Amino acid sequence: MTKLSTFLLGIMGCLLYPTTAQGSSQPEKEDSVRNSVVGYLMKKKMPEAINVDLHLRSAFHAKFNSGDADTDEASFRFDHIMIGIYGNVTDKLSYKYLQRLNKGTQAFETENLSGTIDYAYLRYQLDPRFAVTAGRQALFVGGFEYNEYPINIYDYSGITNNITCYLTGVNIAYSPRSNQEIAIQVLNNRAGTMEEAFGRIPEGIERPFAPLYYSLAWNSNYSDNKVQLRYAASAGELAKGKWVFMIGGGQMVDLGKFNLFLDILYHRSAIDHLGVIRKMAINKDGTAWDGIARSVEYLTFVSEANYRFLPKWNIHLKGFYDRASVYKENGIFGKGNYLSSWGYQGGIEYFPMADKNLHLFLNATGKTYKNIQKENIINLEDQFRVSLGFVYRLPVL
Repeated sequence: MTKLSTFLLGIMGCLLYPTTAQGSSQPEKEDSVRNSVVGYLMKKKMPEAINVDLHLRSAFHAKFNSGDADTDEASFRFDHIMIGIYGNVTDKLSYKYLQRLNKGTQAFETENLSGTIDYAYLRYQLDPRFAVTAGRQALFVGGFEYNEYPINIYDYSGITNNITCYLTGVNIAYSPRSNQEIAIQVLNNRAGTMEEAFGRIPEGIERPFAPLYYSLAWNSNYSDNKVQLRYAASAGELAKGKWVFMIGGGQMVDLGKFNLFLDILYHRSAIDHLGVIRKMAINKDGTAWDGIARSVEYLTFVSEANYRFLPKWNIHLKGFYDRASVYKENGIFGKGNYLSSWGYQGGIEYFPMADKNLHLFLNATGKTYKNIQKENIINLEDQFRVSLGFVYRLPVL
């Protein structure tokens, strides 16, 4: 155990066993010390109890937008700086905390947490088959792109890129077999107020008593993980009587050096929860629309292939299709398609170290948008970007 670890545990001990108001310390009973968290941690090897990692992704990006050369730019940028703290308190109790250090720190009203915090939860393994997780966690969304570690995703597809992934609640997971997992989850469906999530709320839209997601997930694998499936479905009341429904599924074939997955994600909502259509809308005078959009649908297809052609070299190809539409006329939004886009991505990665914590990458990403003939929206511009950088997970403790 390092001096720093001992010092930190000493502080925790002072907090757990404070002195009395008169300043005299109460006698410690041997059993209470032995059963306390501090007493337990003092007996544990620190790497099992406390692990601290620093996650970095930085790159030189060259960006090009069609039709507007003034917005083209080449610069260095830190895409991610994250600190992760995780470990085991007991054989059954574990925890995880992950925070992004290069985002704003404003706390949202509903959860009283900043959007910089991805994970902040405790997990209790009741027995080999049952586990309960409570705290901020990832919403169940089927598929493989969504469940990949964020620092390894160079560009997300539509639904995954716009959904609020990390929210507070609880989930219970059950593994009837070693290759099967079924889980139910209840989370908040927004971190802040309705206005922060959906835009200006008009008359007639009332707040729900419980703005929650109710989710069900099923994950499985077969033939020694060569075939993997991830499916999930969620429903949530965004406003009184106004619901959102999501369903997603992912299928992967993993042959070791080569893997390929296909994800299909569908989102239908009485209020534009993802915000893509709402943020594209404009008023008649050309100013940005600040209200809500209703009766929206989103559909995304994502596929990616990876080939580890040498032990330290990997190439990847990725493509996705996004569609956003309004299924029922409301306000300034007529029925019909509001967005159709194709994305494509390809690159090469080099892993110089045996532990795979560090890799260098050269990646190119492009997005093309179909021009939608509607007076009340701004059509998005085609984009292309080339990035050269590194990803490093640095073990600190």
